[in-house]
Amino acid sequence: MAIADIITRIEDDARAEAAAIVAAAQERADALVAAARAEAERDAAHIKARGAEVARIEADTLLANARLAARDAMLQARTDLAEQVLEGVREALESLPEDEYAAFIAREIARAAIPGQRVLLAPADADRLGGLQARLDELGMKVPVTGEATELARGVRVEGDGVRVDVSPAAYVAEHHADMLQVAVRELFPEEG
Repeated sequence: MAIADIITRIEDDARAEAAAIVAAAQERADALVAAARAEAERDAAHIKARGAEVARIEADTLLANARLAARDAMLQARTDLAEQVLEGVREALESLPEDEYAAFIAREIARAAIPGQRVLLAPADADRLGGLQARLDELGMKVPVTGEATELARGVRVEGDGVRVDVSPAAYVAEHHADMLQVAVRELFPEEG
Protein backbone atom coordinates (compact mmCIF):
# COMPACT_ATOMS: atom_id res chain seq x y z
CA MET A 1 0.00 0.00 0.00
CA ALA A 2 1.26 3.29 -0.86
CA ILE A 3 1.54 6.19 1.45
CA ALA A 4 -1.23 8.01 -0.39
CA ASP A 5 -3.54 5.06 0.26
CA ILE A 6 -2.55 4.99 3.94
CA ILE A 7 -3.17 8.73 4.28
CA THR A 8 -6.51 8.39 2.48
CA ARG A 9 -7.43 5.52 4.73
CA ILE A 10 -6.41 7.52 7.89
CA GLU A 11 -8.41 10.49 6.62
CA ASP A 12 -11.42 8.24 5.94
CA ASP A 13 -11.10 6.67 9.39
CA ALA A 14 -10.76 10.13 10.97
CA ARG A 15 -13.84 11.36 9.07
CA ALA A 16 -15.81 8.29 10.14
CA GLU A 17 -14.68 8.67 13.74
CA ALA A 18 -15.46 12.42 13.66
CA ALA A 19 -18.88 11.67 12.17
CA ALA A 20 -19.51 9.09 14.91
CA ILE A 21 -18.43 11.63 17.59
CA VAL A 22 -20.61 14.35 16.04
CA ALA A 23 -23.56 11.90 15.79
CA ALA A 24 -23.09 10.84 19.44
CA ALA A 25 -22.83 14.49 20.49
CA GLN A 26 -25.97 15.29 18.48
CA GLU A 27 -27.80 12.40 20.16
CA ARG A 28 -26.71 13.67 23.61
CA ALA A 29 -27.72 17.20 22.68
CA ASP A 30 -31.10 15.98 21.41
CA ALA A 31 -31.57 13.95 24.60
CA LEU A 32 -30.66 17.00 26.75
CA VAL A 33 -33.04 19.22 24.75
CA ALA A 34 -35.82 16.61 25.07
CA ALA A 35 -35.19 16.26 28.83
CA ALA A 36 -35.15 20.05 29.26
CA ARG A 37 -38.32 20.37 27.20
CA ALA A 38 -40.08 17.66 29.28
CA GLU A 39 -38.95 19.33 32.51
CA ALA A 40 -40.12 22.72 31.24
CA GLU A 41 -43.50 21.24 30.30
CA ARG A 42 -43.81 19.64 33.77
CA ASP A 43 -42.83 22.96 35.38
CA ALA A 44 -45.29 24.83 33.18
CA ALA A 45 -48.08 22.37 34.08
CA HIS A 46 -47.20 22.71 37.78
CA ILE A 47 -47.09 26.53 37.55
CA LYS A 48 -50.38 26.54 35.65
CA ALA A 49 -52.01 24.21 38.22
CA ARG A 50 -50.62 26.29 41.12
CA GLY A 51 -51.82 29.48 39.44
CA ALA A 52 -55.28 28.00 38.99
CA GLU A 53 -55.31 26.95 42.67
CA VAL A 54 -54.22 30.42 43.80
CA ALA A 55 -56.88 31.99 41.57
CA ARG A 56 -59.54 29.63 42.99
CA ILE A 57 -58.50 30.47 46.57
CA GLU A 58 -58.58 34.20 45.82
CA ALA A 59 -61.99 33.86 44.16
CA ASP A 60 -63.31 31.90 47.18
CA THR A 61 -61.91 34.55 49.53
CA LEU A 62 -63.50 37.37 47.53
CA LEU A 63 -66.82 35.53 47.52
CA ALA A 64 -66.64 34.88 51.28
CA ASN A 65 -65.77 38.53 51.92
CA ALA A 66 -68.66 39.66 49.72
CA ARG A 67 -71.05 37.36 51.60
CA LEU A 68 -69.81 38.70 54.94
CA ALA A 69 -70.19 42.29 53.77
CA ALA A 70 -73.73 41.54 52.54
CA ARG A 71 -74.61 39.85 55.85
CA ASP A 72 -73.16 42.78 57.82
CA ALA A 73 -75.13 45.25 55.70
CA MET A 74 -78.32 43.24 56.23
CA LEU A 75 -77.72 43.07 59.99
CA GLN A 76 -77.04 46.81 60.11
CA ALA A 77 -80.23 47.51 58.15
CA ARG A 78 -82.23 45.33 60.55
CA THR A 79 -80.63 47.01 63.56
CA ASP A 80 -81.38 50.43 62.09
CA LEU A 81 -85.01 49.43 61.54
CA ALA A 82 -85.32 48.10 65.10
CA GLU A 83 -83.74 51.33 66.41
CA GLN A 84 -86.36 53.28 64.45
CA VAL A 85 -89.03 51.27 66.24
CA LEU A 86 -87.50 52.23 69.61
CA GLU A 87 -87.42 55.86 68.52
CA GLY A 88 -91.12 55.44 67.70
CA VAL A 89 -91.70 54.08 71.21
CA ARG A 90 -90.02 57.17 72.69
CA GLU A 91 -92.14 59.44 70.49
CA ALA A 92 -95.30 57.52 71.40
CA LEU A 93 -94.55 57.90 75.11
CA GLU A 94 -93.95 61.62 74.65
CA SER A 95 -97.25 61.89 72.74
CA LEU A 96 -99.37 60.19 75.40
CA PRO A 97 -102.42 62.15 76.51
CA GLU A 98 -101.56 64.47 79.39
CA ASP A 99 -103.03 62.32 82.17
CA GLU A 100 -101.42 59.10 80.87
CA TYR A 101 -98.08 60.87 80.44
CA ALA A 102 -98.23 62.23 84.00
CA ALA A 103 -99.13 58.76 85.32
CA PHE A 104 -96.19 57.23 83.41
CA ILE A 105 -93.74 59.82 84.79
CA ALA A 106 -95.13 59.41 88.33
CA ARG A 107 -94.71 55.60 88.19
CA GLU A 108 -91.14 55.98 86.98
CA ILE A 109 -90.38 58.52 89.72
CA ALA A 110 -91.82 56.08 92.29
CA ARG A 111 -89.37 53.42 91.05
CA ALA A 112 -86.37 55.76 91.23
CA ALA A 113 -86.91 58.24 94.05
CA ILE A 114 -86.32 57.94 97.78
CA PRO A 115 -87.51 60.30 100.52
CA GLY A 116 -85.36 63.39 100.81
CA GLN A 117 -84.91 63.83 97.11
CA ARG A 118 -86.67 66.41 94.96
CA VAL A 119 -88.14 66.47 91.46
CA LEU A 120 -87.22 69.10 88.83
CA LEU A 121 -89.40 69.47 85.72
CA ALA A 122 -88.17 69.82 82.14
CA PRO A 123 -89.48 73.21 80.90
CA ALA A 124 -91.16 71.56 77.89
CA ASP A 125 -93.21 69.34 80.22
CA ALA A 126 -93.98 71.86 82.99
CA ASP A 127 -97.58 72.39 81.83
CA ARG A 128 -98.22 68.70 81.09
CA LEU A 129 -96.95 67.66 84.51
CA GLY A 130 -98.73 70.36 86.53
CA GLY A 131 -100.57 67.75 88.64
CA LEU A 132 -97.48 65.61 89.24
CA GLN A 133 -97.19 66.47 92.95
CA ALA A 134 -100.71 65.20 93.58
CA ARG A 135 -99.98 61.95 91.69
CA LEU A 136 -96.78 61.42 93.70
CA ASP A 137 -98.67 62.06 96.94
CA GLU A 138 -101.28 59.44 95.87
CA LEU A 139 -98.43 56.96 95.33
CA GLY A 140 -97.10 57.74 98.82
CA MET A 141 -93.95 59.37 97.48
CA LYS A 142 -92.67 62.10 99.79
CA VAL A 143 -90.64 63.99 97.20
CA PRO A 144 -91.40 67.62 96.40
CA VAL A 145 -91.73 68.88 92.84
CA THR A 146 -89.66 72.07 92.88
CA GLY A 147 -88.03 74.00 90.11
CA GLU A 148 -86.87 73.19 86.60
CA ALA A 149 -84.11 71.13 85.01
CA THR A 150 -83.45 73.41 82.05
CA GLU A 151 -81.05 71.01 80.35
CA LEU A 152 -83.71 68.29 80.04
CA ALA A 153 -85.74 68.11 76.84
CA ARG A 154 -88.60 66.10 78.41
CA GLY A 155 -89.55 64.53 81.71
CA VAL A 156 -88.08 65.24 85.11
CA ARG A 157 -84.89 64.95 87.11
CA VAL A 158 -84.92 63.32 90.53
CA GLU A 159 -82.01 64.49 92.64
CA GLY A 160 -80.72 64.58 96.17
CA ASP A 161 -78.14 62.95 98.42
CA GLY A 162 -75.59 63.04 95.59
CA VAL A 163 -77.86 61.04 93.29
CA ARG A 164 -79.37 62.31 90.07
CA VAL A 165 -81.76 60.30 87.89
CA ASP A 166 -83.49 61.52 84.74
CA VAL A 167 -87.02 60.21 84.28
CA SER A 168 -88.34 60.67 80.76
CA PRO A 169 -89.48 58.68 77.75
CA ALA A 170 -85.92 58.83 76.38
CA ALA A 171 -84.47 57.61 79.70
CA TYR A 172 -87.07 54.82 79.84
CA VAL A 173 -86.19 53.62 76.34
CA ALA A 174 -82.46 53.85 77.14
CA GLU A 175 -82.90 51.87 80.37
CA HIS A 176 -84.86 49.12 78.63
CA HIS A 177 -83.02 49.37 75.30
CA ALA A 178 -81.65 45.81 75.13
CA ASP A 179 -84.95 44.14 76.03
CA MET A 180 -86.99 46.40 73.78
CA LEU A 181 -84.55 45.88 70.90
CA GLN A 182 -84.97 42.10 71.20
CA VAL A 183 -88.75 42.45 71.14
CA ALA A 184 -88.58 44.78 68.13
CA VAL A 185 -86.33 42.36 66.23
CA ARG A 186 -88.61 39.41 67.03
CA GLU A 187 -91.67 41.35 65.88
CA LEU A 188 -90.03 42.75 62.75
CA PHE A 189 -88.33 39.52 61.72
CA PRO A 190 -90.39 36.59 63.08
CA GLU A 191 -88.85 34.18 60.54
CA GLU A 192 -85.54 34.49 62.41
CA GLY A 193 -86.98 33.59 65.82
